[in-house]
Amino acid sequence: MSHLQQRKTASSQGAPQQEPTFQRNSPRKRTTTSSTSGVGTFLLTLGLIIVTGLATSWIVTDSLTFGYPIPNWRKLLHRHEITLTTAELAQYDGTDPSKPIYLAINGKVYDVSAGPQYYGKGGGYNFFSGKDAARAYITGCFQTHLTHDLRGLSEAQIKTLDQWTDFYAKHDQYFYVGKVIHDPIPEDAPIPEDCNAQTSESAS
Repeated sequence: MSHLQQRKTASSQGAPQQEPTFQRNSPRKRTTTSSTSGVGTFLLTLGLIIVTGLATSWIVTDSLTFGYPIPNWRKLLHRHEITLTTAELAQYDGTDPSKPIYLAINGKVYDVSAGPQYYGKGGGYNFFSGKDAARAYITGCFQTHLTHDLRGLSEAQIKTLDQWTDFYAKHDQYFYVGKVIHDPIPEDAPIPEDCNAQTSESAS
């Protein structure tokens, strides 16, 4: 009988042997919950900081970037120089929205896709798009001098093109992409007439 009581007592004493296993699992659950809560708090704080910064920028500068221009992704991704013919350049005149908009000045090609309101279809400077209109940049004859033909112009006049190439090359949104190769101008081709001279003659 005493042996039976001892066995029962031993059995009773051995019953809680699985308890430590339960206690070991419990802290893990609390740690996971605490970790999730910490991530949520961090994301919430980060979101509030971003929203506050954007709101402050808008109030102070009327922009979301404190007045700093947003980088042109096309400019950032452009890595290789292209070479186009005159006919190929003409395909990038802004009429096809799936293609970039290019213009050229004295053989240098620039991407002006960031200004479709100016260089796209219907834009005020669309006549420059898809062609090398170097002469027009010098003379201001935007109807008759949309050509790369610089014959008859002085070296000083041609030098003024540097101002325009610098403008496009250093612009925040426009950028240099390559060059255009033109066919030789026939020797017997007439030099484009000065539109200003034509206007003066008409007035007289």
